[in-house]
Parts: sequence; C-alpha cells; structure tokens
Amino acid sequence: MEKIKELLQDIQAKLSETVKGADDKPVTILEAFKMFPEIQAKYADLEQQFKDLDTKVRSRKWADMPGVDAGTKKNQFSLCRAMWAIATKDFSQAGYEEEVMKETARKAMGYESDTLGGYLVPAQAMPELIEYLRAEPVCMKLGASIIPNLQGSPVLFPKQTGGATVYWVGENVNVVPSDLAFGQVQLTPKKAMALALVSNSLIRMALPDAEKVIINDLGLQLALAVDIAALRGSGAANQPLGIANTPGISTYSIDPVGGNGATLTNLDFKDEMEYQLAAANAQRGKLGFAFHPVVKKNLKKLKIPQYQGDAGVQPVVAFLAALAESGPGYMSDQAVADALGYPFETTTQIPTNLSKGTANNCTEIYFGNWQELLIGQWAGLRIMISDVAGTAFASDQTWLRIIIEVDMALRHNQSFCLCNDVKIA
Repeated sequence: MEKIKELLQDIQAKLSETVKGADDKPVTILEAFKMFPEIQAKYADLEQQFKDLDTKVRSRKWADMPGVDAGTKKNQFSLCRAMWAIATKDFSQAGYEEEVMKETARKAMGYESDTLGGYLVPAQAMPELIEYLRAEPVCMKLGASIIPNLQGSPVLFPKQTGGATVYWVGENVNVVPSDLAFGQVQLTPKKAMALALVSNSLIRMALPDAEKVIINDLGLQLALAVDIAALRGSGAANQPLGIANTPGISTYSIDPVGGNGATLTNLDFKDEMEYQLAAANAQRGKLGFAFHPVVKKNLKKLKIPQYQGDAGVQPVVAFLAALAESGPGYMSDQAVADALGYPFETTTQIPTNLSKGTANNCTEIYFGNWQELLIGQWAGLRIMISDVAGTAFASDQTWLRIIIEVDMALRHNQSFCLCNDVKIA
C-alpha cells in the first residue's frame, strides 16, 4: 500500500509538471483518469478491490467482542491499560476496558472480587496473537491449511478414500457397478495455555512498548506449541496427534540395513522421499521439507568428488548452484532449496537426540504436501488477568493467562513421508 501511495505521488508530481488542463492548471490524477476512458474502464473495479482488501484486513485483525458494541470501539481495547487498571484498582484511564470486562465477567460470584472470580477479558480481545500464530511456525510457512472459528466438537471433514472402478466390456454386456468410498477427518479441540508474570512497573512506564513485548512473547510461545504439536504431537495426554505419530504416513530410512541411523552423505534421501509420495499418488500441492537447522548445515557441507580418487572438496550445493549459474550466493538457502528441488523450513523444535538402534543422536526430516495438514482453531482466545494470584501481590506483578483451543489432522496420511534416523554430524 505504501509503495502504491509513493507511485501515485510520483505520478501526480509529473502530471503537475507536464500536463495542463483547459484552464491551464495542473491536472490531478483523478482528472487525468477521467481523460482516458480506456484506462478508466480497465481499472473501474480498483476502488472496490481496495475496499474489499481493507475490509478483510480489518476483519482478520479484530473479531467481535461478545456483549459489547462492535463499532470502532474494538480498536480501543488495550491489554496493558486493562492490566494497569486492575493492578491499581483505578479505571479512570481505562473506561472502555472496564466496560468490556464488566460486560463479560458479570456473574453470580461477582466482578469486583479477584479472589472469587478474577478479571476476565472477553474472547478474541487480543486477536494479534492469531496473526503471530499464522506467521511464525514452520508448518504454516510451508502451507498448512488453517481453519479458523470452528464451533462445536467434534468437527468432521469428509474425504474420498476410493474411486469408481472402470471395466472394459463387450457389446451388450452389463458393467459391474462400483461405489465411491468416503471417510472423514475429525478435529476435536485441544487446550493450550500460556501463563506470563508481568511487572507492574513495566506496564505503568511503557504501555505501548510493554504491550508489544507481551504480545510478541505470548504469541511466539503459543505458535511454537502449536507447531511442535503439528509435527510431533503424541495424540495422548491432551495433545493433538502430529504428523510423526500419525498411522499410515510414508517412511524412509537412511540406514535400512543396520538400523542404527546414518549421516547424510548424498542427496538420495530427497529422491526416495519424493518417490514415496509419488507412489501413493500424493505428489502434489504445497510440497516442501522441514528439518532441524543442523540438517541444513550438513547439506551445505556435503562434498562431491571432481575426479576418480578425489576425496571430495567441492560442496554439492555449491556445485549444483554453479551448474545453474546461481552467482555469488551459491551457498545460500535458496541454493539448498534448489538442490532439494522444493522449499524448506528449519526449526530447533525438531529433536536431535532421537534413538535408533545404538545411536542416540538422530533427527527427523519431514517431506509432504503441507496443504493436507489441517490446523483447526476454535473461536477466540480466553484471557484472564489477576494481580493477587500466586506471588503477584507480594512482588507487585500481574498474572496474564491465555488459553487457545486447536487441533490438527492430515487430510490424507499418504501426503507425508518421515525419515527419523538421520544422525547429526
């Protein structure tokens, strides 16, 4: 939007210099626009597109607060202002925040007594956390499908598991009927909770900056929790079921014979994992790799011999990049992606201490169509603030608790392949 604004300003400056109207005054962009019907026709819907974009951005940023007028007040709510008012018991500078909390916390146990009910902030009062949740994790960067604002439980998504059968038949011979087969993917909300203890001095002295720090930290922690659950969730102990533990996904072993894991010595793994998806008719969509940064480091250090008997001094990634004339950045991350044939993302949440046979320094490589990973989010965030819980009163701090409910599942299990016996160098 800023670039478009700069462009229009530059155009306006040029028009003012060179183009004059009938009254010998500089022509504005709007006047010039009307002077050329063919341009006007071409961009007739541009204004509506900008309006639609603005509406979508605003609707993503702020969701309706239950029990409170929608309007423009949604943009006035400040988490830190609410926290400071609670800590000081002075809502003179937080009238709107008090209105919101009273409306949502009105119940038999009472609003004023923190020991009975606490101070409640309505669901979705801090939707910026959802924005961070979408932007940071590797699963979402690779293209996982986000399904927001779910209601009820469980949520069922139908999927086709089998197709019709085609027969070659002779004349006047009846074809054998066949049925399409269907199944379903089920999402059930799993609760993730973050708890932060915030200094009241921080809240009091730097409201805007403090709020940004708090939001960044909580958003990142929630994002990381969802991300590792999508990759490695056990499906037990209230966790979602992640890719690695989903029955029916494809697997590939670096060391299929010894069973003790092996280090990467070539790029064969990418072809083998790619083949696993191709053999299952699942090689489509947003394909990509996810692994620990140590795997990227090892890929960049792979060597290729230049002649018979050469111990190998030329990095494979650099060699392939040179063949593609990638220029001076031949050891860049893009060069690694080019060598793999697909984009990749790294995260230190993937462990490097997995056991395989006698080895205890193995890690994982994920490859798949990340569009097939469904991450469901149930409506809103639940936020609670207290200045007396635990040690908060004695240490002049405020507790902030936030809860989200999510679940994830694979649309088709065959869309992912896991290699979990890569020994780190």
